[in-house]
Formats: sequence, C-alpha cells, structure tokens
Amino acid sequence: MERIDTTVSPRYAQIPTFMRLPHDPAPRGRDVVVIGAPYDGGTSYRPGARFGPRAIRSESGLIHGVGIDRGPGTFDLISCVDAGDIDLTPFNMHIAMDTAQRRLAELLADNAAFLMLGGDHSLTLAALRAVSAKHGPLAVLHLDAHSDTNPAFYGGEYHHGTPFRHAIEEKLVDPQRMVQIGIRGHNPQPDSLDYARGHGVHIVTADTFADLGNDAATRLVRDIVGDAPLYVSVDIDVVDPAFAPGTGTPAPGGPSSREVLALLRGIGGPAAGRIRRHGGVAALRPRRHHLRPGHRNRRGAAVPVRPRTRPRARLGKEIPVTVVDCTAFAGELRALAARLPQTPRADLDAFLESAQTAATALPGALATALDTFNAEGNQDGYLMLRGLPVEDEAALPPTPTSTPAPTDRPLLTMEAMLGVVGRRLGLHTGYKELRAGTVYHDVYPSPDAHYLSSETSETLLEFHTEMAYHVLQPNYVMLACTRADHERTAATLVASVRKALPLLSAEVRERLFGRKMPCCVDVSFRGGVPDPGAIAQVTPLYGDPGDPFIGYDRELLTPDVPEDVAAVAALSKALDEVTEAVYLTPGDVLIVDNFRTTHAQCTPFSPRWDGRDRWLHRVYIRTPRNGQLSGGERAGDVVAFTPRG
Repeated sequence: MERIDTTVSPRYAQIPTFMRLPHDPAPRGRDVVVIGAPYDGGTSYRPGARFGPRAIRSESGLIHGVGIDRGPGTFDLISCVDAGDIDLTPFNMHIAMDTAQRRLAELLADNAAFLMLGGDHSLTLAALRAVSAKHGPLAVLHLDAHSDTNPAFYGGEYHHGTPFRHAIEEKLVDPQRMVQIGIRGHNPQPDSLDYARGHGVHIVTADTFADLGNDAATRLVRDIVGDAPLYVSVDIDVVDPAFAPGTGTPAPGGPSSREVLALLRGIGGPAAGRIRRHGGVAALRPRRHHLRPGHRNRRGAAVPVRPRTRPRARLGKEIPVTVVDCTAFAGELRALAARLPQTPRADLDAFLESAQTAATALPGALATALDTFNAEGNQDGYLMLRGLPVEDEAALPPTPTSTPAPTDRPLLTMEAMLGVVGRRLGLHTGYKELRAGTVYHDVYPSPDAHYLSSETSETLLEFHTEMAYHVLQPNYVMLACTRADHERTAATLVASVRKALPLLSAEVRERLFGRKMPCCVDVSFRGGVPDPGAIAQVTPLYGDPGDPFIGYDRELLTPDVPEDVAAVAALSKALDEVTEAVYLTPGDVLIVDNFRTTHAQCTPFSPRWDGRDRWLHRVYIRTPRNGQLSGGERAGDVVAFTPRG
C-alpha cells in the first residue's frame, strides 16, 4: 500500500486519510499507526472534540511528507498507515476508556508506535496505560495550556483535566521525567499546580517558554527525558487561541503554531539522538516552594505564603549520571557493611579507618560513578544512590527522639553506607558548634524541636549552601534514608548553579562574581548571642566565571547595596526556576555537591509520633578540592567555627 499520489489525485478527492496515507484497519509491522479517538465525553466547557479526527484528516490532505526547509520525506524514513478510528461509546466514559486502551494495546502488540488523534484529553490516560504496559514508566513531553493533574470535578472520576494525575498515581509515568510546556491561564485554585510540582513534574509556563526559546527548551527536554521511553502529548490549546480559536478551553497568551512545530521538530529531529522511538504519542519537576502561614524562616521572622514560580530548563553539556541503581550490588555492599565495627560511635576513628579500607572494595560501577562525581560534579548538583541495602522495617529500632545517638547504638546499614561511600569521597567532618561536634547526625521529627532545626517537620528551611559562611564549608552533604515519612510526601529540594546560571544576565553574573556580601550565621554558630548580625562575608559566585561555585543563603545573606540586593534577587529567582524535589526512600543516599548546589530540607510533613516516623542520617564530607582541608585533615576531625571574611 502506498500514499495517494497528489499529482494524480486532487487533494480533495478520495477517502480522507491522515496525510493521504494508506488505510489499513489491521496493520502489522508498521513504525507508526495513525488512529482516531473521536470522543469528547470528558470536556468541561465547549464540546466538539469528537469531530477532531475527521477534521484533522480532512485538513491534513494538504500536507506533504517533506518540506522545503527540511530533509528527506517523513514517509521515506518510516512505515506509516492510517488505521481509522476507535469506535467509542459517547454515553459511558469507563467503557470508552477500556475500549481505547484495548485497541491501542492491540496496535502496540504488532507495531512500534501510534499517533492518536483526539478527541478530548481524557483518553490520554487510556493511551498511557497501553504504552506503559509495554514499556514501563514513561517520560512525558506534554504541551498544553493546562497541567491536567486536577482532582475529580462534578463527581466524575475521569475528565480532560485528570489524565496525568491518574497516570502519576498509577505509576504509568516517571513524574521527574515529565515536562509540561505552555502552562498558563486561570485555574480553579491558586495551588492547582502543587500536585504536579510536588511529584517532581517540570512545569515550563508559556512565559518561561517564550523567554527560553526553542533551542533551550529542546535541550531542556532532552536532558530531562534522557533515554527513557517518551510519550508526547499535544493539546491544541497549548497554542494561543488566535491560532486555534475552536479549542474547547481557550487560554490567551500561548505560543504560536510555528513555535510549537519548531519545538516538536527539535525534539524529534536528527540532533535528538538520545531519544529513542517507543510506542506512544509523545509530556517536566517542582519549582519554588512556599511556607504555610505562621511558619518562620531561619532568621526567626514570620514568613507568608508565597506563590510558586515556574521551573526552568536544564542546559549545558552532556553530564555524568545523576542516579545510580545499586540494587545489583546489594549483596556485596552488605558484606562490606558486615566488615565494619558494629558500634561505630564507640571508636569513630577505627570505624572510619575501616570504612576507608572498605571504600577501596566498592563495586566497580559504583566506585566509578562516585569518582566521576567527585572530580566533575554534574548538571543536577547531586548524586542519588538508590537500592542500597537497608534493614527490614521489623528489624529497625524506633525512630530516635533525642540527639546525639548513644555511643553503644549498633551500626545501621545506612550508617555503614555513609561511612564507606563518604570515605570514597573524602573526610567525614564534625563541626564543634553543631550537634555537640558529632560526625553522624540523626535527622528526625521532634515535637520539641526549634523551628529552625532540621528536626522540625513543620518548617521548610529556605534554600542555602550548607555553612556558606564557614571557612571550612563542607564539600558534600550526605543524607541516607532508613525510614521514610508515612505519606512519602517529604522532599529535599535542590537547585544547581549550573542550571541556574544560563538564566542570569551578564550584568547580574558580573555583579555577583567575586563580590563579598554580608551574611548572618545559623543559631548554632552565634556563640550564644541572640543575633550578632552579619558576622561573615560570603561571595555568591566565585571560581571559574563560566562554571562558578555558589555561596548562597536565602535567609542569611544580607546584601546592603541596592545593586547587590537586585542581583541576589535575580539569583534567587533563577534557583527557584530550576528547583528539583528529591524524595528519599529507605535504601537511598543523596549526595549534595555543596559548592554547586543549594538545597532546602525538607518539605513539611505530618509525623505520627509512633516510633516509625521519618529517619535520615546526615554526614558532612570535606575533600582536598577547594582547599577545604586546612584545620582538619583526618576523617572524623571536629573543626571550630571561623566565619568567612
């Protein structure tokens, strides 16, 4: 079967298939099968999308498979047919959803991918179910004016505003590899994007997309998607209603049709070599956090609720890995942990010396990832180790309620991992004024915790570089999870200077680079003085101007020159734009590059005080990099506070 030859048959003649492709209701072995989904039972405002597949096919008769500004013809590269429509009942959404899912699954069983013509967006869920069943959790590029992660409305479980919420809950998609572009307009509630952002979806608003341009947006999508199976979903209301006035939910202020087409060409063009072809049609992370009314910041001031802003692009060169799956190494790592002294606090020096020996025996792939991160860092500013060995819940003691831990407490597996992995990176360091100089910190909710303490579950500590005001600032902050919060909603927020830097103007960069600014210090380092003021001097950007280090603290950095205030505000905004939420589960170790990344921990959660609340372990690591070993050159050393000046 071949496409209809438009030099022989006028474009208005013959059966109107998509782009005049051959009609094949039972395709096999095709690269792409076009399929219509004429349904609009999930619309909440203006119906009519059920006529979409027919209208698209009619208009597509004017389109050739090759353009004067592009390369070879599309249909010279892929095998593609039009399979007609899915027969969907207009009376029952559950039946329509099941019918669509079965038909799409049938197509994927015999063909590589499909292009579904809608229809309203509710049936995207059926498509995601079919594609995920074949490929597992999907990366998503979602072009839309709306996030479509809303809850049920009008008593309806499914509608055109819910597909991606259900997809996240059903684990059909990987939300941290999900990018939503073009989001804008009015929403029923001011927090209507919180669900998506709280699950790691990257939201690029229409304004941000306009600021980025297509090239940067394309790099952003490729970087986030990586090599994961990609599902692309395009809702026609992503474009400004000037270009699509018939959409059911028009939202002014969107991109043009040319901009959307350019983005899709960029994602699917030859330069997108890392994006593999997978079944599906082809949708990004949470951004700016806010504190609830009555909460306080690290300066002790009341903080109002602040609106969230949009996420930002990942830009730059190819980078080392960010997440390392250690599941395959679990047996080896347990064996290494068993070789360590089993009461580490009884003789920490001996424990860390033993950990150093064990660090030389780490599995090769893990050792390489750690060494590469230690030498080069990465674009995200952190390394996540997942699937490390951890005790079964039944074998764990209750979550602590006091600090420091008793010296006779037996070694926990995650503490062992912090010991071995930390020694691969550098030297464990204690800070004399912090937690009585202990090297290992338990991080847990406490009903009596100071509101500025990491033990509180009610306050989200603002973005900061850990101890940016300290001459012996740690290179890495390491967090290991033994027990997650009950609802699995607590997140550590990170924002990398490598991702934020492209958002800063040359003038702002110049203002921030190498300029010392006044900075206050945390309560632990104030020497008992309620508020000694800005006793340190911190340089926001320093090192290589093209790839700088960052010294930043949203609450404690107090620039006193108007131009500096404006520059720091621009930096704050840029960091908000690239914020990523990291959810720690048992067996995870998060390594934060403290010279490239700001972080905030953790988003508020609700403890139950039942002995099974969230329980993390924290250590600080210093390395020879950046000259941070003066004043303490052995693992386990405890250093005294000297403010940067």
